[in-house]
Amino acid sequence: MSEYPTLENFFAAYFHQDWAHEHDSADAVVDTYRDSESEATVARAREELDCLLARDLDELALAAQLRALGSEYDPTLAGDSWRGWLAAIAQRLAATAPSS
Repeated sequence: MSEYPTLENFFAAYFHQDWAHEHDSADAVVDTYRDSESEATVARAREELDCLLARDLDELALAAQLRALGSEYDPTLAGDSWRGWLAAIAQRLAATAPSS
């Protein structure tokens, strides 16, 4: 069993190999997850992200961890770091979904 089961579901299900065909940006993927999953699930994802970010992993180790969790997105191709991208995801998940 994964140390980060909620993140594994998030990355494998939302940042799969065809994510760019379904969403305009990585931010849109995160917003879709936040807006479509339960508040409890999103809160668990944020908690797991906080735990992952609290580990003293370098960029290569973070990249390997995210790949192991099923992510097919590489933030370095957009000029971001792995740690920065994860921190941005945590912030975006904490944001309130816009009202319809």
